[in-house]
Amino acid sequence: MKKIFYTSAFMLATFAATAQTFWTEDFGTGCNRAQLASAYTGTNGTWGSASSGANGTYANTWYISSANAGTGAGNCSSSCVTANVMNGTLHVSNVNITIPSFVNVGADTGASYFSGGFCSFGYCANTDMRAESPLINCTGKTNISLSFVYLENGDLANDDASLQFSADGGVTWSTIDPLAKTTGCAAGQWTAFTITLPATANNNANVKIGFHWVNNDDGAGSDPSFSVDDITLTNNPSGISPIDPNRINVFVNDHNEIVIESNGINYKMIAITDMMGRNLQYTLVNNRITLTDAPEGVYVVSIDLNGEHIVKKVLMH
Repeated sequence: MKKIFYTSAFMLATFAATAQTFWTEDFGTGCNRAQLASAYTGTNGTWGSASSGANGTYANTWYISSANAGTGAGNCSSSCVTANVMNGTLHVSNVNITIPSFVNVGADTGASYFSGGFCSFGYCANTDMRAESPLINCTGKTNISLSFVYLENGDLANDDASLQFSADGGVTWSTIDPLAKTTGCAAGQWTAFTITLPATANNNANVKIGFHWVNNDDGAGSDPSFSVDDITLTNNPSGISPIDPNRINVFVNDHNEIVIESNGINYKMIAITDMMGRNLQYTLVNNRITLTDAPEGVYVVSIDLNGEHIVKKVLMH
């Protein structure tokens, strides 16, 4: 037993010393409703969107805004339109739709899409669009893990999202995961996801990741469409699997306390910040955190997990 313990401890120490997050994207703050993905420039560069098939005159498209707001894994989605939550995400939503004497819907209603059914009147919603990251320089990086949180519904494979990858700067693309539908919460529940990128990403300066959305025009399908937030790329040259950060569950209970369920993993609190990056005063007792001043909004809980820095987002009501 002692030998197994020390071996495990050595593996964890080795991973903590070698693994490094080298690329992140959180899509900024502010409402910015109806901001096209192609109009967003973050610290890594400009995102883009591209047609990857046939698109109708009223095809859905990619936006980056808080109309669908990120609240962290395990939490229900929110919106800057209905609540004071200003955490931007990349998501699929409708364009402006005006059908005289019937409906007028503004562009970007969050992770909500136009499923069609009016093509005979000239309002065709069929969509085949990909959101594309800026170039990602993976020079000197190997065994690269991609992590993010997402939510998705739709209609089986008819209205569906998938994760794509390009090793040549976006010239060619391949699907590396079909992305399962998520469940929980009427507006969508954020779900954590991690995958190892193909070996062609190793030591490659021309990597891109993409999110592909398709929907037909049959008028069937259920919101949410698709939304993604908090993307990270981690270099792991040792090849040793990290402790899964999803084993740490962080949520807000009925008493407006932040609860940390560590499931036996040693952790150390680093900080709690608001979406402006300001540190908050807090009290931690028996894995329950009470904030000194916490108005409604999204907060970031930073934790040291056996030498690895992870963050969890929570929504205070």
